[in-house]
Amino acid sequence: MNRRDLFKFLAGIGLGAVTIETYERLHHIPMLETMFRKELEYWINQYNIAREEVERLTGKLRKREDEISSLRSDLTKSKEELEYLMQRYSSAREEVSRLSEMLKQSVEEINSLKEKTNYWETQYNITREEVGRLNSIINKIDELERESTSAIEYYRGRMDEAIRKLRETIERYRVLLGDERVSFEYSTLKILEDLRLAEERLQRVLPYFPLILNLYWRPMRVVNDKIYDVNVVFEVISPLSSLEVVEVTLRPIEYKYFISMYGMREEDYSKVFPEEDVRIVRIKPLQIERMVFSVDFKDLKGGREYAIEVRVRDVAGNEGRAKIKTPYIRQFENIANRVNIRLQASYMPWNFKNTPMKDETPLLGRYDVDDEIVQWKHKDWADGYGIYEYVIDMDGLGGRYSIPTNLMEKGMRVSVFFGPADFLRGTNSAFPDWVVDLEHPYNYNLFLKKIKIVASWAKHTNYSRIGIKPLVMIYDSIAFLNNSRAYKDAKEVFKEITGTYPYLIADEIPKIPYTLTDIQYYMKYKDLSQIDALTGWAGYHNRAKEEYVKNYEKLYENHILYWSKFAKDNKFGFIPTVIPGFDNSYSWGPPNLPPIERSPYKFKERLDISKEFIDSNIGAIRIDTFNDFGEWSYIEPSTKSGFEYLETLREWLKEKTLN
Repeated sequence: MNRRDLFKFLAGIGLGAVTIETYERLHHIPMLETMFRKELEYWINQYNIAREEVERLTGKLRKREDEISSLRSDLTKSKEELEYLMQRYSSAREEVSRLSEMLKQSVEEINSLKEKTNYWETQYNITREEVGRLNSIINKIDELERESTSAIEYYRGRMDEAIRKLRETIERYRVLLGDERVSFEYSTLKILEDLRLAEERLQRVLPYFPLILNLYWRPMRVVNDKIYDVNVVFEVISPLSSLEVVEVTLRPIEYKYFISMYGMREEDYSKVFPEEDVRIVRIKPLQIERMVFSVDFKDLKGGREYAIEVRVRDVAGNEGRAKIKTPYIRQFENIANRVNIRLQASYMPWNFKNTPMKDETPLLGRYDVDDEIVQWKHKDWADGYGIYEYVIDMDGLGGRYSIPTNLMEKGMRVSVFFGPADFLRGTNSAFPDWVVDLEHPYNYNLFLKKIKIVASWAKHTNYSRIGIKPLVMIYDSIAFLNNSRAYKDAKEVFKEITGTYPYLIADEIPKIPYTLTDIQYYMKYKDLSQIDALTGWAGYHNRAKEEYVKNYEKLYENHILYWSKFAKDNKFGFIPTVIPGFDNSYSWGPPNLPPIERSPYKFKERLDISKEFIDSNIGAIRIDTFNDFGEWSYIEPSTKSGFEYLETLREWLKEKTLN
């Protein structure tokens, strides 16, 4: 008899059946055998009573172990959350203290951070109370566990006593009846003793079965980097009891906090995170101890992460569970690698909570770019609509220098730009007040400091390059005069850190309709020899006169023609800039200036114009901007326009450039 048959036999017949079979073999028994039978029956009954009590208490204890395991898991999560909240709380307090000491910071910013500190303090206190409550529950369950363990040990002792008494009875009557008449009982006792030892060993491992091992997922059908089908593989070990249930669930992760935290509209949620059902696959298991399962899930919509959950149950009611989560799976196929234009988009890494917005908000709500899912969405949309790289506003990071790295870690190509925002102006009486003199020690040192920070990002493999040179854009570089030493030294510092010089793109092209003749007065203070390429900002817009706005497309084409020729004649690279529209009069710009019209049609017209002036050595166009809602220049999906501008961009790329 093999082990499985033996266990099945013992579990199925019980000791009562053994006794019956013994009696059937004893026909016409004398009084002595009757006494032996009664005494044997008594100790067998005692054993069965103790065994049933052990099984009942063990089952009860197992339920408590499951409960305490769940509670310990909750406690661990709460402690981790408590630690996280403590860090956020401490960070917020430090930030409040720092800002309170800086007279230049606004009262509004300090109050905002104080509110944030109070929020994190409240969350910390709530979580601390939850940790205390869970600790109290666990202590009570620990006490019950100790009581149950003590009771189990008592009844196991009674089982051992019953076996011992059975042995003594059989030995006593063996002398009187002879070996042959008690041989069957003796063999049964031996099996019972072996079973007792086996049961004790099994009780120590049964809580771990059925056991789920090696749970993982893998992509199966991938088209242009989009995963459509996945395969889930796992192994189940169930050595004693047959499996009854094997269930695999694929659950789309929901991000409802975008509604509560960022103010996303309910009706916009499914536009950002496509509706997708929870999928459950139930498998009929084979009756073997160890089995590997493989399950396919097809036609994923994507645009989110997925939770994969496995649940197994055996015929005895024991359950095993395991869970993993996929990384973000894109919604859109990647076409950015398939177009023959290097499409850049300037990118504002802000918290949009208090950003002025003219007539609509992002489809994502007033999000914070530091949010992981926001970053995944922006990468998904960029790849899906042909944007090759984001050019991040370094000055807009506000010290949150992990954002470019996080985007690059997600596979997004990134470069950065910085400008004169933090520099001292008006330090040289020979220049207008708006000029930044880079020979001033503070300005010189700050310029080198910013270049060092950029160089730290530029070492990443997903940092954008022109050839082998990491791309660095100097925004509003017209404001930087006496720049020769600062630019030259900055390039040397950059090379020391990265091993190569940067590819410097300078925002030196003025607004429409100014030519070199109009700005010649300050060129004698400029050194463009350290520059690799020229660009402008936001379509070279100029809303100072109504005629500039009314005739924008015609002036735009003339302007780009003039300055691209200037760049070519002077052996500079050239990157044209395109806008979907522009207006900052409602936010931080001069009031009462007419906006440059926003429309998908106008956007396409401007793209058509810019395409004719692409530098063949660079192959780039820059869209200003992807997400500047403060200047009405965004193409990011929004509450009013939806995906209109991204759709226009993708159709234009398919029509003009898609391979």
